[in-house]
Amino acid sequence: MFLYIYADYFQLMTPGKLERMIEMQTPMGPTSPGLLVIFSLILIVPALMIFLSVFLTAQINKWLNLVTAFLYASISILIIVSNIGYEWHTFYILFNLVELLIFALIISQAWKWPKGESA
Repeated sequence: MFLYIYADYFQLMTPGKLERMIEMQTPMGPTSPGLLVIFSLILIVPALMIFLSVFLTAQINKWLNLVTAFLYASISILIIVSNIGYEWHTFYILFNLVELLIFALIISQAWKWPKGESA
């Protein structure tokens, strides 16, 4: 979660970012209540995964971690590809590469979980 916070904080310091925020523009189009709910859900899921990993059975936890990490890795790849060539977003690519490494480790760990082992 800290990676998201720091990357978004640093992004506030890039040229034109604050102006786009004042104009209520996001990379996905104009800001709307529905879009903010979608962004919120994207950020809530990682926090929920910590909670769920404690309370779910090992088998459900394994598959939920695999699916979620794969989905978020896909989002990170899209962010990396869409920011290549923008000098001011090099830091954003770095943050997303670290996220990809973490997602790869989560996928690797989850894949190796034995069926009977608790989470």
